[in-house]
Amino acid sequence: MSDEITVSTSLLCKNGNYNFDRRINSVSADQSAIGANGGVQDIGTGSHEAVAVGDVSTPGWAIFRNLDDTNFVEIGIDVGATFYPIAKILPGEPAAFRLSSSTLYAKADTATVKLEFTILES
Repeated sequence: MSDEITVSTSLLCKNGNYNFDRRINSVSADQSAIGANGGVQDIGTGSHEAVAVGDVSTPGWAIFRNLDDTNFVEIGIDVGATFYPIAKILPGEPAAFRLSSSTLYAKADTATVKLEFTILES
């Protein structure tokens, strides 16, 4: 298979007698253009800031990881200068989802965090 992105997901939870196990077989998505951008960006606490998507003009799948040991970071959108978080990534956690916009913002909780990310061209 070429020109494809493969994503695999699972969610497991064990809490006392409660057990939840959901595994979704990998799914493939077409990638019509070759391209990606990523790196590690310092995300501050003052106000939300743009995530540096670089030369990715039509974003597709993205993966993020909060490299901080203590503080969470939120990923979201800006509407009329108001930040609306759509994802909260706790210390050390990853998150992956398909983007619908090339304009993405982030804001740290209590102190600046390092956010690792890769955004693939759609």
